[in-house]
Amino acid sequence: MKQQQIQSLLDKYFAGESSLQEEAQLRQLLQTEPISAEHLNYREWFQLLEEEAELSLGDDFDAKVMAAIEASNKPKPVIRTLSVAWVLRIAAVFALVATGLWWLVRSNPVEQPIVAEAEVKVIDWSKYEPKTVEEAYEVTRKALRKVATEFNEGTAIATQSIDKMGEMGKLIK
Repeated sequence: MKQQQIQSLLDKYFAGESSLQEEAQLRQLLQTEPISAEHLNYREWFQLLEEEAELSLGDDFDAKVMAAIEASNKPKPVIRTLSVAWVLRIAAVFALVATGLWWLVRSNPVEQPIVAEAEVKVIDWSKYEPKTVEEAYEVTRKALRKVATEFNEGTAIATQSIDKMGEMGKLIK
């Protein structure tokens, strides 16, 4: 009789349909009544639940957690040193850039042509404006095609330069 009652209460408990009174009754039956071997595990299970319910974190738990959080949030100083190889690389790049700029300035002097006021011509831009939507579309399409072509050429040149720099980096090591 008690075994059937225990089994019925266990079924309701694991189905999530038991009330608090039924759970208390089940605990009492499992602790006080002689039970079959198949219900021994449930006796241990409910004893473990009671033991775990009695555990507490302690009064200083919050303080310990907050102290650990604050300790982990403090930034740790990072000290980095530059190796000799990196200093040499930076100096080489600086020297190349300075030499290139110097060569560019020396080879292309900027001379402003002297223009008299009488020579200044006014350009009538209205004759270059498109008259129809189709002309405007075609002009825009050509301009965008030119921009795309220039970007592609610039990308190719940049890729070649990066590849050369990678080869130079291998030689420096």
